[in-house]
Amino acid sequence: MKEFLVGLALIAVVASECKIPIKHYKTMACTAVTDSKSDCPTRYECPSITKHDNSKCYFNGRTYELSESIPNALVNPFCSAQCYCRSASPFAQFRCSNIDCADTYQKIGDDCIRTYKPNSCCSTGKVCGEERKKLATCVVKGAKYLAGERMHPTSNKCFTCICHAGFSEANIAVDPNCYESSCGFELSSSSKQAYSGAAPVYFEDGCCPWEWRMPKESDKLVEQSGKKVSSHPALQCKYGKLTMNIGDMLIPEVTNGFTYTCTCAIPPMVQCARSKNTAV
Repeated sequence: MKEFLVGLALIAVVASECKIPIKHYKTMACTAVTDSKSDCPTRYECPSITKHDNSKCYFNGRTYELSESIPNALVNPFCSAQCYCRSASPFAQFRCSNIDCADTYQKIGDDCIRTYKPNSCCSTGKVCGEERKKLATCVVKGAKYLAGERMHPTSNKCFTCICHAGFSEANIAVDPNCYESSCGFELSSSSKQAYSGAAPVYFEDGCCPWEWRMPKESDKLVEQSGKKVSSHPALQCKYGKLTMNIGDMLIPEVTNGFTYTCTCAIPPMVQCARSKNTAV
């Protein structure tokens, strides 16, 4: 086991598994550039950022022209439908219709559960009474689930599983009833920030960055002595007026309730971690 201080935290790295949050890069279908010396990609190539066309929309690595629609099957997991690219300022954006699930406003009996399928937005059925008593059970994080219910495994916060007979958390990578969650920020107003040079902010227990931090005039780097610096642009992060090399971090920003620690961990984007302030 190796340890890397990457500015976000002192992260224990298990061979072949990168522990630095990279969900924003996966969401944009950026291409990882790796070397054999690290468990994490050295950098990513993200045309939707570096070669962004303001008159087009981007979703999961594909470029959409104005008025072009995304197939509903691709956006259903985000409870969206009829998404199409439209002109906006400063960037073209998707406009979508929200899916309202009966789950949120229709009650079911106390002896019933709602059942789901992988990547579904809404429940696809329900099981009640004596039939419910026959269902297989799963236990995750000490909580009991019945077959058909959605669960979030302890071992990977970006996975969602549907409980079924024979479920084992050790097999979620090959279990057809488990799937890696995607982040839908490209469909929302967050896309403006992502394409405007903002840094994705990861919460302590979250999979996706649902907050974005824009550069500030007051941003300054933590001084590091004796650090080797690469002048290669591909190994740097551009953040507002700052050019950051891998490992560079901003002086942490402390608010009333949280501390934001922002680092150039894997170019080209700076990324931040938000942690709760500890009461003294």
